[in-house]
Amino acid sequence: MSNKKRSMEKLIFEMDWSETSLGPMDDWPGILTSTVNLILEINFPIMTCWGKELITIYNDAYRSLLGNKSETLGRPFLEVWSEATDIIEPQINRALNGQPGYYENAEFSLARYDQPEKAWFDYTFSPIRDADGEIKGIINLAAEVTEKIQAQKKLKKMNETLEQRVKQRTVKLEDYKNQLRILTYQLNRAEEQERHRLARVLHDHLGQLLDLSVIKLDQMKKEKSLDNLPKRIGKLKEIILMANQYTRELVNELKPPPLYEKEDIVGLLHWLAQRMKKYGLEIRLEDDGKPKSLSEEEHKILYQSVRELFFNIVKHADVNEAKLTLRKQNNQIQIIVDDDGKGFDLKGEKLSPTDKGGFGLFNINERIDMLGGRLVIDSEPGKGTQAILNLPLKNDNKTALSASDKKLRNRIRLISKREDIPWIIDYEKPNIYDPNQLSLPLDVSSE
Repeated sequence: MSNKKRSMEKLIFEMDWSETSLGPMDDWPGILTSTVNLILEINFPIMTCWGKELITIYNDAYRSLLGNKSETLGRPFLEVWSEATDIIEPQINRALNGQPGYYENAEFSLARYDQPEKAWFDYTFSPIRDADGEIKGIINLAAEVTEKIQAQKKLKKMNETLEQRVKQRTVKLEDYKNQLRILTYQLNRAEEQERHRLARVLHDHLGQLLDLSVIKLDQMKKEKSLDNLPKRIGKLKEIILMANQYTRELVNELKPPPLYEKEDIVGLLHWLAQRMKKYGLEIRLEDDGKPKSLSEEEHKILYQSVRELFFNIVKHADVNEAKLTLRKQNNQIQIIVDDDGKGFDLKGEKLSPTDKGGFGLFNINERIDMLGGRLVIDSEPGKGTQAILNLPLKNDNKTALSASDKKLRNRIRLISKREDIPWIIDYEKPNIYDPNQLSLPLDVSSE
């Protein structure tokens, strides 16, 4: 034996081998002694298995592979690795028949520590022959590659997850592009319809009044007697004033309300709620009275979003009343629109436009999301719909309208009701799009 007293070398030297089938060390064949001396000099896991029982002798490097397995030196190899017998026994038999084998990334379930574990190894089984060429045992070289395999598996899983995410995001992007395409189509369509409606209104109402005015002027031009002239001028004035009134109402439909430029979101939505009456929808508004400081952009988007929700109720809910709630919660403004109408089935789907519609809610959701807010829709067929808009508030460094602001606003309201100032727009006038509210003096015959 070598004079180097390593730990395994010392254990081997001190062990009573006479109690094993190998017998005392002095009686060992030269090939076994040489092999043991060789593996003890190598810093790589090697085990020698000798005789019919394959009695084990191994070096320090191999010892680390055994974990907490105790008293393994001098025991039969298949007892040492009894939990792996099904895999290694056929491989050992092939080596004992003269067929060495190399096995890579082999997986085992081993009992080396307190709990069973999975472990992976690269290893070989090779026959050991004596001077006559007869196989007397096998030599097992083994390297544990568990960390490498686990890292590869983790990397593979990460790659699969990444590929899945890329795939999902690609699908999401394509879906979003399709949604934008539909939205663009719907917006272009809505713009075209609005142009046609505006042209129809101008032609059917204002155009008729102007045509009638021209006819009246022609009649006055041909009038020979001046007796009826004041009366005809009065009729013409009525027509011109009516044209002026309809012009202001048209401006009202196209222009935002007076409060649109202020930060009084409660006042603005109260105005909007009053306007919805002409569409047959009564809105009950509740506000917690707390200041809600919003930027100009947030102010406009909330108004447009609530207006869209109101018109959805008019078009789809089949009810004549709804509830609007405004409150401040956790530095957020929360606006809730409730109705007890038909409702609809969300089916857990996102708010996405289709060729059949839905771009209104999609548009609201996109704009609110860009401001860091959220739109939540809760609806079931026959149980109505609740839409909740949540939007972070900016710093509350501004309170409600000052006394001077309130006084100015009240003054504007008072002025707007004066009939002697026709250029002040009255936002409570009838809707020019409602033909039932239009009554024109179309009698063009001479008087």
